[in-house]
Amino acid sequence: MAMSGTFKTISFDDGTYAVVSIDADDQKKMEVVATFFDVERARDYASKESGKPSRSPVRAEARAEPRRSAAHQADVSPESAAASDLSERQASVLKALRNRMNEKHEVEMRAASLAGAAKIPLGSLHSVLQSLEKKNFIKTARTGSAKAPAIYEVLEN
Repeated sequence: MAMSGTFKTISFDDGTYAVVSIDADDQKKMEVVATFFDVERARDYASKESGKPSRSPVRAEARAEPRRSAAHQADVSPESAAASDLSERQASVLKALRNRMNEKHEVEMRAASLAGAAKIPLGSLHSVLQSLEKKNFIKTARTGSAKAPAIYEVLEN
């Protein structure tokens, strides 16, 4: 299919979004170019690929503040400035780890179980864990393998 330069954002029932290219010859034909979990990123990508300005000032302001779930906002105390810059997924994974940690602040868990407990896609878990480690919320004491689950240390913040 020839790329016509017309890109649109569509949403799926599972809450994901796709950027599609519309065929210039047959408007009923579409090609999925990229998929996203965030509608603003999908729209920005479609605008960029279509050659339009990437964001309006209103969208830029909206993107300046990271999305947070209501559960995350309730869990974060006002004095915890470091926790305020967590994304919804990061907060979800951190909450799942904190709910399962032992007296040594350690969690021994397989990736699939952790992703399920945090209600995030397994494919996103690795990057979320890396970002939590970068922000000093967790430390990976042992990486997981096919035979043994990973061990994460939840750090005090």
